[in-house]
Amino acid sequence: MKRHDTPLLDPRDEASMRHWAEKLAVTPGLLREAVAQVGADPQRVGAWLLRRRSDDHAVRRRR
Repeated sequence: MKRHDTPLLDPRDEASMRHWAEKLAVTPGLLREAVAQVGADPQRVGAWLLRRRSDDHAVRRRR
């Protein structure tokens, strides 16, 4: 089993979700969506959020 240096996000723990949402500068709702998509590993969640932001910016530029 791989050891994580960073604790996993716990979507059932409101305090944990608030902490990570603030740390990643997103809403708790968007954080929950990210966890649902890629799991509770903060690195994977962060990468998913970055891709989403890039996609959002690309859509806005096309308008």
